[in-house]
Amino acid sequence: MSVALQLEAHFDTSRSTLPSPTRITTLAFVVYGPLTVVALAWAWLGGGRFAWTLETPWLSAPYLERLALSLGLGLTLALAVVAMTPRLVERTKWARALHSELGEIISPLSYSEITWLALASGFAEELFFRGAMQPVLGLLITSLIFGAVHVGPKPVFLAWTTWAFLMGLLLGLIFELTGVLWGPVLAHVWINQRNMAFIRRH
Repeated sequence: MSVALQLEAHFDTSRSTLPSPTRITTLAFVVYGPLTVVALAWAWLGGGRFAWTLETPWLSAPYLERLALSLGLGLTLALAVVAMTPRLVERTKWARALHSELGEIISPLSYSEITWLALASGFAEELFFRGAMQPVLGLLITSLIFGAVHVGPKPVFLAWTTWAFLMGLLLGLIFELTGVLWGPVLAHVWINQRNMAFIRRH
């Protein structure tokens, strides 16, 4: 969902002089600002390309067609995941436990803060992991690393790690197929925003 939330999960917010929303939005700025810069620099210096494009996608088609497909696949993935989340929480023990743990972190956030965090995390993480890292390390290794950075201090967060790995694979497949990052960005932002809003409401 968000590296900033993963970092926040490691801190005891009851001992902080800052309210939790301030901590999370500050962490988002500190984490995602530099991450975006690193991603852009890595892609440019490593291959003379922009992080939001792939030079040799699996699909050979004009850019506009690949852009439309990327956005369409990203939107389809986002809608499917958002629709599936409440059902998983209702029907599976691991999803309910993870929902409860994340709820303690997310519930103090306003909807505007959730939206900001979703935009920052979705954009920066896709630029870094899919846009900059995946062309160098490959789809599988990048997805494993993406899953590994979504960890937490309790065993229940292993479900989050596994979920992030699977989502990384799906987002990476869209990028490999189309060579356009905007579909994965759309999916990442939408899933983060809607699922965090769902956690906050429930």
